[in-house]
Amino acid sequence: MKAKKQVYFGIFLASLATLMYELLLTRIFSVTTWYHFAFLAISMAMFGTTMGAIIVYLAPDRFTPENTAKYQSWSILAFAVSAILAILIHISVPAFLPLDSATVIVASLFVAVPCLLIAFTLSSICISLTLTRYPDETHKLYAADFIGAAVGCALIVLSLQFIDGIAAVYLIASVAALSALCFSYKTGDKKLKIAALAVSLITASYVGYNAYLAAQDKPVISLSWSKGVKEKLVLFEKWNCFSRIRVFGEPEALRKPLEFGYSRLLPEVRIRQLWLDMDGCAAAILYRFTGDLKEFDFFKYDISNFAYAVIKGGNALVIGVGGGKDILAAMALGEKTVTGVEINNNTVATVNGRYGDYTGHLDKMPGVKIVCDEARSYITRSPEKYDTIQATLVDTWAASSSGAFALTESSLYTVDAWKTFLEHLSDTGILTMTRWYSKYVPSEIYRLVGLANSSLKSIGIENPRQHIVLVRVMNSELGESLHAEDGLGTILVSRQPFTPEKLAEIDKLSKELGFELALSPTMSIDPNLALAAEGKIGEVEKTVPFNLKPSTDDCPFFFQTLNPLQIFNQSIYAGGRTANNINSAVALLLVLVTVSFFTFYCFRLPILRTKDKSLLKGSLPLFTYFFSIGIGFMLIELSQIQRFSITLGHPIYALSVVLFTLFLATGLGSLSFGKLVELVGDRLHMLLIAALVVTAIFGLATPALVHALAPQSTPIRIAASIVSLFPVGFVLGLGFPAGMRLGNRHNQQLTPWLWGINGAASVLGSVLSVVLSMFLGITVSYCCGFAFYAIALYCCLKLEKSQVSSI
Repeated sequence: MKAKKQVYFGIFLASLATLMYELLLTRIFSVTTWYHFAFLAISMAMFGTTMGAIIVYLAPDRFTPENTAKYQSWSILAFAVSAILAILIHISVPAFLPLDSATVIVASLFVAVPCLLIAFTLSSICISLTLTRYPDETHKLYAADFIGAAVGCALIVLSLQFIDGIAAVYLIASVAALSALCFSYKTGDKKLKIAALAVSLITASYVGYNAYLAAQDKPVISLSWSKGVKEKLVLFEKWNCFSRIRVFGEPEALRKPLEFGYSRLLPEVRIRQLWLDMDGCAAAILYRFTGDLKEFDFFKYDISNFAYAVIKGGNALVIGVGGGKDILAAMALGEKTVTGVEINNNTVATVNGRYGDYTGHLDKMPGVKIVCDEARSYITRSPEKYDTIQATLVDTWAASSSGAFALTESSLYTVDAWKTFLEHLSDTGILTMTRWYSKYVPSEIYRLVGLANSSLKSIGIENPRQHIVLVRVMNSELGESLHAEDGLGTILVSRQPFTPEKLAEIDKLSKELGFELALSPTMSIDPNLALAAEGKIGEVEKTVPFNLKPSTDDCPFFFQTLNPLQIFNQSIYAGGRTANNINSAVALLLVLVTVSFFTFYCFRLPILRTKDKSLLKGSLPLFTYFFSIGIGFMLIELSQIQRFSITLGHPIYALSVVLFTLFLATGLGSLSFGKLVELVGDRLHMLLIAALVVTAIFGLATPALVHALAPQSTPIRIAASIVSLFPVGFVLGLGFPAGMRLGNRHNQQLTPWLWGINGAASVLGSVLSVVLSMFLGITVSYCCGFAFYAIALYCCLKLEKSQVSSI
């Protein structure tokens, strides 16, 4: 069979739509559920990419060459419809289940995952048929497949700037229907062509109509619940590729400030305020500000602002502007200038634009500058020295579109990041961060103090404990609270040792403001705090069942304190915020076990259902080859997304630069396969040797490259990242067409199954990459990807030898 240009357009659009849908699911599920549930659901749904290939393999009498175009068209058209239905069912389930939030989340996913599995299976049938029915053009079609995926990465970023997540589903359906129209060219089936055209036009029209209504805050369909709870009093929402923010509340109602973080000395205050949150959590407050800073004098009783009592009249930098509360607090408490750095452009636009009159246009206040950038990247490039660098409860709760596969890594809480922060402090400056202080085991605080010790040592401080102070307030002192099981701890880290005079002042201020001094160079309320401040984290780990080692850029999972050896220790699930993070890490390990089970049956099931077992003779190296390049590709791809997210400094760049570059380069590598084969002949293993050499060089050079790019401007960092990533993607694109050529020589009937094995291995690799990075580091994950490609090379050599001997 020869592929017409319509087939190339078809697979390009099919891959584009499928990749967009996968990325969009991470966005939608991050709003409706918690990120570990999103990870589980999408991992299960992605097995549809394998099921479709297995169905094609097991039903050769149905999927004949004569009706290939028909099934290509109908399957991708059915994907377009089922993609919409799956999301509508998912967001509608809670309306029929007036239960607790956890039950609602589980029930909605329980219903949605089978629907999503069907959708991805239908897409996979189309792509599998396309990649296996034109053996002489597999490398070109595979190139179109990956180039389509690359464009999908860029298109999801662009589309979510203008439309919401639900409308984006209809946009994807429109693209998928256009794919069906392309495939239907050869069928002669007018009904099929009319159906594909109708679905594409109707869904595209809906996107435009909904965008018009959404601009008036009246979308046709919108999310009405998040995290299992029905949303109330929502005034505004806005999406982008890594968040969905909403503003809610009663603008003119007088209310008490949010209780957690304030001491018991907080006076009776009533103030107008609104809520702003991201993905149904990570809440911030928009205070009504009319220009009178004295109205916010009560902020001094908020423990996150304690540094402003210690250093007055300085130049402050706030990481994570949110609703503007920390900016307002710094100015109200006497700071001379405040620079706020906020990563989310929608948050900045909402606070200073749409609700600028409500918040008092903080960006226009004298001495205030608000920057939309990633804080670490901005500080690295900044020539300024700051008297205070502050971050209050800056979390990574949501799964960004660069993958739920990223989970909770954060580049702000690593030794490398804190070294940068400390180097940008003035001589008497203070780095201050506020985190949850669990009344059970304050493992997060222990790790924070240990992180401070390691960071101080990295800038040459010999006795770090002299530079660390910790104050706390426990919410149990305040009675009923939103998070009564936890308190807050605020750490002060100084480049200069705290003098006896300064410590006496801090002790006095703590008592005056109602805070408790928990750690200083001369005292500690908890022996483990003293050990952590002295860098003896190993001693602390002997007393508590958690992993407390300071996080680094190679293992930036600050929030994940699970020690896998303690997984059956019931005390780690005691409660509080720490337990939530532990539960997510345990869920990840359960996902790995589940995905491994399904991957095994992607091998086992076709073997059991194959009637003619002679087809399988000598196929083990072939199966191992496709498994190895599938899992190896994902390990290398995801480890580089994690590493370059730090370099590029923004989730949008991680998606649009790293993923786009890798996919585009992989497609171009596959496109070049035919020319390269002319050079190497039947020695396909030479292409894999080239892949191993390039990935080895890249793996060794990446850490130094990341460090060298840190102080450069954003355009230079993007350009350098593209140049360095492109060769890796290019050589990785040679593995699949080389394998398909070996497979066609061995037995062409097996090729759909080989595609399925590759898909199953990719799903397993996406989970395994996170597990390896979280517990062993990004470098280990990358090296494992390299090792799997080495295994693929061995299998290639065996296959070449056996095929030569058979001739």
